[in-house]
Amino acid sequence: MKAFRLTASAGAHRQAEALRSNDPPGAGWHRWLLIFGGIAYGLYVSHELGWLELLAYGDPTWLTFGIIVLFVLASLYCGTLAFQLARQHEIWTAVRNGQGHDGPSWTTDFLAERQALNGADATALGDLLHERIKGRTELGWFSAGLQIKLGLLGTVIGFVIMLASIGSANDLQSQGLDALIRSMGIGMKVSLYTTIVGLIGSMMIGIQMLVIDRAADRLFALIITLPDPSAAD
Repeated sequence: MKAFRLTASAGAHRQAEALRSNDPPGAGWHRWLLIFGGIAYGLYVSHELGWLELLAYGDPTWLTFGIIVLFVLASLYCGTLAFQLARQHEIWTAVRNGQGHDGPSWTTDFLAERQALNGADATALGDLLHERIKGRTELGWFSAGLQIKLGLLGTVIGFVIMLASIGSANDLQSQGLDALIRSMGIGMKVSLYTTIVGLIGSMMIGIQMLVIDRAADRLFALIITLPDPSAAD
């Protein structure tokens, strides 16, 4: 990994010092809380205006309701990731300052494994650390893409419902025309509701994941540029 191979250079250490001074522990967690607070307020306003119920229960296929549930679960997963990264950043700060800490530590595990290599090439060790930190974010990005795909699936289903209603229309008198319009309206609701909810949910998850990815990249850079405690002594 290119970032890991540059850790021995002076430029990498200068970048690490900038990260240490500009990114306090818990910054990613606090940013996620602000974003989630805005989302929660938007959901509350939508509930008060009746929009949330209209979107959730106005779709007879229940696909829109499923997208909303997926969005809520994905947001909670993003919050768990943000809190975990903030906790590991606090532990990194404690290790750097020579203080004790509780719980599992990615920093101490990495330092112990690097020290056990006795100066050997630790590129693979950096790759494993990167996978340990960034691999947890893949599910969040997958959920964001899945919401878009479910929205597009609802669009297709809505058009199928509309075309099926047109194909089954045998009588275009007043009663037949009213039934045709109602059937086409159901298909249009499925198409529009799922598309709107899927796009908005995907964008909101994407914003949360950008914050988490930034926190994960910074934590990775801080851990791999942390000198061994024995060398500091």
